[in-house]
Amino acid sequence: MISSATHKVGKKTLKLKLSTRALVRLEAEQGGKPFNELLEQILTGAGGVTLVASVLAAGLDDGKGIELDAAYELIDAAGGYRELMPLLSDAVGCAFPELAPASGEAGETDEEAGEASAGKTETPASP
Repeated sequence: MISSATHKVGKKTLKLKLSTRALVRLEAEQGGKPFNELLEQILTGAGGVTLVASVLAAGLDDGKGIELDAAYELIDAAGGYRELMPLLSDAVGCAFPELAPASGEAGETDEEAGEASAGKTETPASP
């Protein structure tokens, strides 16, 4: 089961889940571009505010999605899209724990490194 990432904005607690429903919606809204390409744009920041808003709209409400205009309002209420990048990063980590980088500590096996870092991702780059 895919977990949700949470983040407080004012008195609201946002729940972002990259559910199958959210991923399908996101791919459709991005012209059919496959999610692996979108993920690269998310993680590098190359997709800009438009992609961040689309991801939030598709995955908020615990993966059920919200209207794009409501996502814009939440971004503004949070103080800008960069304030929500940790939420987005956490949601990617919840949905794709295998993307977590290995810690690479000396003497640690690849399996141990993967277990130690499971579910942890880096915050996506900001343009």
